[in-house]
Amino acid sequence: MPQEVSSALSQRQTPDPATVEAFHQAALLQRALINNGEMIAVKNVFEQTLDTHAPISPGYLDVVREVYAELYTKQDGDYFAGNERSTFNDAYSLLRPAGSVLVLSRPPGTSRNITSYALMARLLEDGFIKEVWPLSFGSASMFPAKRLPREHHRGYVLELPPDEGEFAIHDSFGANLKDVQELLGPRHSRLIVITTPEQWRRIGRGAPDGVAPDLGAARPADVAERWLCAEEPGFPVTAWLRHPTMKALLEGQSPTEVLRIVELMREARRTVLRAIANASVGLDALQRRRAEAEADTEAAIAKQVADVAAARDNWEDDLHEWHEKSGRTSFQRNFLVTAAVLRGAPVGHIYAKAADLSKLLEGDGVEVTGQKAPGVISMTRAIHADRTKEGVLSFQRPHWDDAALEYFWTDRPLARVPFLQWLAEAPLDEPKVAMESVGLDDRRALAERVGDFAVRWAVRHRRQEPLEEIVKAWHKHSKKGLWPLATALLDEAAIHPASAPYIHTMLMAWASRKADVALPLAVVSVCAGKFGRTHTGKALRRLRNAAEHPEVADALQGAVRTLWADTSVRSLLFKDIVDWCGNDKIKDTVGRQTFAALATIAGPDSLGIPLILDNPDYGDEEGFQPSSEGLVQGWRTLLKEGPGPTGTRQVDAAVFLWLDAALRHRPLKPLILDSLRKAVDVRGTEEGRVLRETLRACAHGWVQGEDRPFSEEREAVRQELGALLDEDLYAAVQEQEQEQENPNGDGTSIKGTDTA
Repeated sequence: MPQEVSSALSQRQTPDPATVEAFHQAALLQRALINNGEMIAVKNVFEQTLDTHAPISPGYLDVVREVYAELYTKQDGDYFAGNERSTFNDAYSLLRPAGSVLVLSRPPGTSRNITSYALMARLLEDGFIKEVWPLSFGSASMFPAKRLPREHHRGYVLELPPDEGEFAIHDSFGANLKDVQELLGPRHSRLIVITTPEQWRRIGRGAPDGVAPDLGAARPADVAERWLCAEEPGFPVTAWLRHPTMKALLEGQSPTEVLRIVELMREARRTVLRAIANASVGLDALQRRRAEAEADTEAAIAKQVADVAAARDNWEDDLHEWHEKSGRTSFQRNFLVTAAVLRGAPVGHIYAKAADLSKLLEGDGVEVTGQKAPGVISMTRAIHADRTKEGVLSFQRPHWDDAALEYFWTDRPLARVPFLQWLAEAPLDEPKVAMESVGLDDRRALAERVGDFAVRWAVRHRRQEPLEEIVKAWHKHSKKGLWPLATALLDEAAIHPASAPYIHTMLMAWASRKADVALPLAVVSVCAGKFGRTHTGKALRRLRNAAEHPEVADALQGAVRTLWADTSVRSLLFKDIVDWCGNDKIKDTVGRQTFAALATIAGPDSLGIPLILDNPDYGDEEGFQPSSEGLVQGWRTLLKEGPGPTGTRQVDAAVFLWLDAALRHRPLKPLILDSLRKAVDVRGTEEGRVLRETLRACAHGWVQGEDRPFSEEREAVRQELGALLDEDLYAAVQEQEQEQENPNGDGTSIKGTDTA
């Protein structure tokens, strides 16, 4: 093993169950957005894998090792058969040689991502690589081998974006993998490509032999066993998985669905243990342990398995019986729905919000301030829930809350619209009558629970209405402080594998919506976040549609800077910005703001070079070079802010930065002065005079201002720029005189014509 590789290896650790559970929740997008203290590991372990500017953390890879269930060439459904052949070692042997490329051609939800990182974790553990990095595909349809980083002993995972609208990965991708192998080999690096079978059939022609082997599938029971052992070491895994009903539930399920079943299994056991604990108050430690052991008896497990099976059917029969029970009131039904949505909220909040929902749906208010209506205790027992000392409700059956919402949505189709309205408004007001803490933090927690519900429902049912109502309402009441949470909610959902496909489609539809600016504004905000960094090509295509709305101009600045970090997208992004600067409808809003986003700040290398010119590969055939015409168009739009007091405007910041760069970086000086000169050289109109006055005023402020002492060096540059402007102005005057002398262009002057 090379010394530099062995010294770089991190010590393998066994992750604690809480970290594994956070990984599980993030993968499922189930309550993963509720940052209530137990989900911190989602930030530290799961989300960072999507940052293409950082390596995969050892903590993430530790979790992958712990929970990964190997793939087998066939699946006979018998958990204890043990006669299938694992294909993990087959795939690993393909990756051992330096420069190897492996293509995982598998549908989403079939362990393709976790398999890729399990293979990389093995390469890291055996010393063949020293870091694992995700790669961004970029915005172009091709992935040239030259885009690969030049570092040595790395493992890369590249997930190909799905074909979308006018975008499709080029058919030559497979053939280009030969060039990729040739570049990776001398660097002792490896690459895993994740794609779908349909996409690979189209782009895989000409690929090296054997790069896309058929690796079979993971056995559902193996997936369940690995997760249960990692998340809950005391779980009686064998007894559960031997049960015939559980075997039938797991049979043929995808890994994603197995994770959902695992969640139900753990929830069913937790419910039983909680009930036993409540009944064991006053017992000594030994008596409590004996009581808890009752949860794992054969009869108790059979009952819990039956609950899991009922939960997989959304408890429809039991909920029907509950709803139709004699004497059941609408307030009780609404209390159940409210408690299901606002899980974890104080019961006083739930009680008040249930009254609001009843008034919205029924038209008549419920008198909850007196003692006419049933109280909290009665309502809690009516919906089969337990109430903690802190006043938080928990249901006595696994998945009962989600099932109650499913039942309501299916059973009351005409109530969906007012329900979504109530849902969006729920975190905005404060039910002070409950005399409970209703500060900003509490309302944010409530908003997170509402947002969690909306995301899961939107993804599960492929319906955008819940999220759409939330975005509109929280933007309308932005002073309440929930708008940033709404965009963060969408951003998180747009990068998680469980929700990303649908959310990406929804964002594309929202980008073109003109009825409510909140939707395209949300799209732009998401493109400025993790989604933009992770899916730059997709973000750019959505920005093109959203940029037609002048109201998104300010938010576009952040999105443009996010996308600019991906060098592969710069050419297309710059072209779009130039187009926006030339669009009469949005040039003074979207065009100006997006060009300013790149023209008013320096690049990340602290050299003082404007971001739009800060290109380490400048002059290289693969490096981006902004066209002179495009720079002139952008500057002309920015200078239209007009003359005025200098020092605080975007145009001032841009002129100061560019002239500083011209002073410090001599090779850039001709390009900078030429761009500014041509930007104001608009002949035959009043526009040119205004542009020149603006530029001259900014240049004067750059030389000397309130916080800028006079500098002879800056004055020399200003005079050089002024001389160029005077030269163009003189040429314009000469042209105008010639046109007056010869308006017909036939060589005969006006004076000669008059005397003829």
